[in-house]
Amino acid sequence: MTFRPANFDPSIDPTADQVRALRDAGPDGPVVMLNLLKFREQANYPAGSPHAPCSGAEAYRRYQTAFVETVGDVSQAVVVWEGKIDRPFIGDASQDWDKCLLVRYPSRQHFLAMMANDAYREALVHRYAGLERTVLLQMQG
Repeated sequence: MTFRPANFDPSIDPTADQVRALRDAGPDGPVVMLNLLKFREQANYPAGSPHAPCSGAEAYRRYQTAFVETVGDVSQAVVVWEGKIDRPFIGDASQDWDKCLLVRYPSRQHFLAMMANDAYREALVHRYAGLERTVLLQMQG
């Protein structure tokens, strides 16, 4: 049985088909994940959560600490670049984003191992609490 925090949000999680595609047909070698992030104004932790109230951005920082530091030996994730998004310049401006995050993994297997790690899965509560929406693009790294 898969553990899911009470604030699980399937709209910001990969589907089983997306995970299988990454596992079975992803690129060899390093991958970089480009994250477009829109934060909740106030983090949405489950009722009775031991986590202090905070902004969505702060909740996401807690999650980022988990995948870079807490399970860093598994993920070997390296934040290549992160920054605030000012405004759309070209393209569809119907959705605004708060932050762009580029994270490099030595391989897709490192990314998948991170996703299966218990400590990482426990930290997902912060991701669900912090994000209103996201887009995650996989690139060769």
